[in-house]
Amino acid sequence: MAPFFTGIAKGFFKEAAAASSSISATGGDLASALEPGNGFKYHTFSSSGSLVVNSGTTTAEVLIVAGGGGGGAGYYTGGGGAGGVVYGSSIPLTPGTYPVNIGGGGAGGAPFVGTAGNGTPSSFGAVTAIGGGGGGSGPGGPAGRAGGSGGGSGYYAGPPSGLTPQPVPASYTAYGNDAPYTGSIGNGGGGAGGAGGSSNSPARQGGAGRPFSGFEYPIVGLTPRAPTALSPTNNHYGGGGSGGMPGSSVSGGAGGGGTGTSGGPGDRAAVANLGGGGGGVGNPNGSGGAGGSGVVIIRYLV
Repeated sequence: MAPFFTGIAKGFFKEAAAASSSISATGGDLASALEPGNGFKYHTFSSSGSLVVNSGTTTAEVLIVAGGGGGGAGYYTGGGGAGGVVYGSSIPLTPGTYPVNIGGGGAGGAPFVGTAGNGTPSSFGAVTAIGGGGGGSGPGGPAGRAGGSGGGSGYYAGPPSGLTPQPVPASYTAYGNDAPYTGSIGNGGGGAGGAGGSSNSPARQGGAGRPFSGFEYPIVGLTPRAPTALSPTNNHYGGGGSGGMPGSSVSGGAGGGGTGTSGGPGDRAAVANLGGGGGGVGNPNGSGGAGGSGVVIIRYLV
């Protein structure tokens, strides 16, 4: 399925927002925000809070990433769908308080229980990104759930439920993709940058996350644990989780997606604060990986 876009980005992936007029603002993981020396100030929220603009005005870039869905449990299970991603390139900030909510990752499927949990939404003010869909179980279990990106279905579980719409203002663009369905294996969850099981990867692999220039970690204040190699440019968000299968493992989608495993060694959990989907497990006695929590990042020129 083609990527699901809502709204029109003003200046797609624009590198520079309008210059600040001596803006004074607080909020995020560091109250004084981050100034990594590239001309921008970053307010990075890995937990809920508020951006408070005390004085001045500016135009900012805003990245909103929801929590990813959990990976399924059973034989040939589906990977979790990535949390929805919403981006605005030219968002006006004026004095006031802007509530920020950070979504959590969905729970991985438990042994013999079925479909994993969905991720929860993240928001900046009134603009919301939808949590990723939970991965389905197999064989013949519940199908993957709908979400900001869709969760993958397990072995002969039926087509996944697809996407949940992410209506956003015209100044923002929403990103999310569905999972594939082959019927005979556990399918990867959709990612913000591509459908699960893209043309250059196995059908079990989670879809790739979306890269955002200027939002590279760790300059935004995030220090994701391994596997950062899944995002070689360190700027992907919302990777889908890979499906589980007995006998082999498949890495998750770029941007924090969890690895789909056979039930042996391997970290099925998605990377925190990147909104990735959890990996499925190919063993009825194992649990699927939890989805990754979301993040909200605001940046503007100083």
